[in-house]
This record gives sequence, C-alpha cells and structure tokens, in this order.
Amino acid sequence: MSPLRSRAPKPLYTLVVEIANNQMETLKEGGFNLCVAKKANGAYTVVWSGKSDYLHENTFSWEEDYQVFGLNKFKLGALVKAETNEVDIAFGQTCTLDSAGVMSPATGPTDDSGVFTVKNEFGKICLGVNQKLNGTFLPVFVSPTVISGTATFEPIVEVKVWLQSHTETSTMIFNADEPGIEVSYAGDISKTVAYEGKVGLGQWVQK
Repeated sequence: MSPLRSRAPKPLYTLVVEIANNQMETLKEGGFNLCVAKKANGAYTVVWSGKSDYLHENTFSWEEDYQVFGLNKFKLGALVKAETNEVDIAFGQTCTLDSAGVMSPATGPTDDSGVFTVKNEFGKICLGVNQKLNGTFLPVFVSPTVISGTATFEPIVEVKVWLQSHTETSTMIFNADEPGIEVSYAGDISKTVAYEGKVGLGQWVQK
C-alpha cells in the first residue's frame, strides 16, 4: 500500500513597510494611516489593514487562508460587516449560500488552482472574502456589485501600500486610487518597501 502523500505547507508571505523617521511627525499630524490592500479578481476593493500606530518598521505576514461570506451591499467608504456566517474555504473548494441565507461548509478537494467558488442560491447579494493577516481574519475583498448565481474568486499575491488620511482597516474602496506602490511577489515570499525622501515630499521605493 502506497504511503499517504501530505501536501506541502503553505508559504508564509511577509511584507515589511519602512517609514523614514523624518516623515513620521508630518504623517501622524496629518492623520495619515498606513494602508495595505490585496488584489483579488483583478481589483483592490477593501483596505486589508489601515494602521494609525505604525512605526519605522512595520511587518505584515499571511498565509493563503480564506473565508467567504455575504453582505447586502457594497458602499464606498463604509466598513465591511459580514451579514451571513463566515466559512473557511481553500483553493479548489466550493461553498453554497442557500436560499435561507446560510453559507454551507466548503466541499470538494483542495488544489493549487488559486481559485474558489461560491454558489449563490439566495438571490442578489454581495459576496466577500476574508484572509488571515498577522493571525486574524480580516476582509480582503467585496464584490462591488451584487451577484446572483455562481461566483469565482481569485486572490493573488499582489498588494498595494499607500498612505491615506483616516482610512481604517475594512474600509470599502474602489481600486485604491491614492498614490502608493504595488508589490508583486512573483514567486518570492518576502518583500520590503519604504517611504522616504524630503519631509513632506516622501516617495515609495521597493528595496
């Protein structure tokens, strides 16, 4: 009898964001938060992290751990709040939101496809995705329009980092239009970016 093959452990991705010391006072006085969003289905629609307590070196880490949920609407500037139960899901699996509005446990084998699916039997509703960041599940994506029928989600290892005044974790956005820096991992598991330069004229650079 052949031995059971265990799947390779999930990679732990890391993002280090450095803020130059000479920028800190101006940014804090202006109420700027350090924001990170992760791309899913080709867009950034939620602030995954909006930190006001950032320091010179800030580390974000995650694995590819996901949940799905439903909510009634996408509202620009509002905070994401799941309105159905939240259910763990992995790449290759499917969840069903039934006609009563209950999200079923995920079914099907896991794989390396990079996508998972929600079958919506409830009716028109927005669907959202949580991903674990620094050990806590937080919203990473919400569909900007209501969905009926089946929806496929494809989060990728690409993030955007920017500074924006009074923008909190879980805020719904349209593609993070603020100037910032996009970071694609492209096979890497660790990246470092920095905000530096003359006071009040900082620029993002990748290290």
